[in-house]
Amino acid sequence: MRKIFLVLIFSFLIAGVNAQENTGLLKSVQQKFESLSDFSAEVKQIANGKSNFTGKVFFKKNDKFRVEFKNTVLVSDGSTTWNYNKKENKVIINEFDNSSPSALSFNTILNDYPAKCNVTESDENGKSVITLTPQKKSDLEFKEVKLLVNKNDLVEKVTVSQQGGNTMTIEISNYKLNQNIPDSQFSFSPPEGTTVIDLR
Repeated sequence: MRKIFLVLIFSFLIAGVNAQENTGLLKSVQQKFESLSDFSAEVKQIANGKSNFTGKVFFKKNDKFRVEFKNTVLVSDGSTTWNYNKKENKVIINEFDNSSPSALSFNTILNDYPAKCNVTESDENGKSVITLTPQKKSDLEFKEVKLLVNKNDLVEKVTVSQQGGNTMTIEISNYKLNQNIPDSQFSFSPPEGTTVIDLR
């Protein structure tokens, strides 16, 4: 679940963003990522102050992604997803669903949430920050989402604070942009002997 959170959080970066009025920083982030055909980056996921996953991500337009952790590889070609567990030598195959309610995506954060939130922009320790706080009448269950943006309009950190006090943070570093990543990077062939669970 937490790994899927990380994957879909990144999916917004190549999906496009519709910024609200009077949010210049949000619009700049939109324009930056709309200009990208693909990118890779290093990521760290932190839950309640403790790092629980580190790895590398690759993304390409049309919902293609690959996330590599120590024991897990998550891959999508835009229509199918593969979740490969190296320790168990098992892969679960599903149809790609960017609207899945079980995970939080950047596309949701920046396309859907602003209409239901108060959007503010600020500087914290020399970094630009976009903060989304749900309006009283909204059906959103989180307390706050913060996006830390660097001087190149790239998102360096996403922190989601829940009403119960739990937090989930994704730190993103070492971006490499527009590398012409081949489509073969976004498909997966299970190693021989792998247990395959196909849920399509």
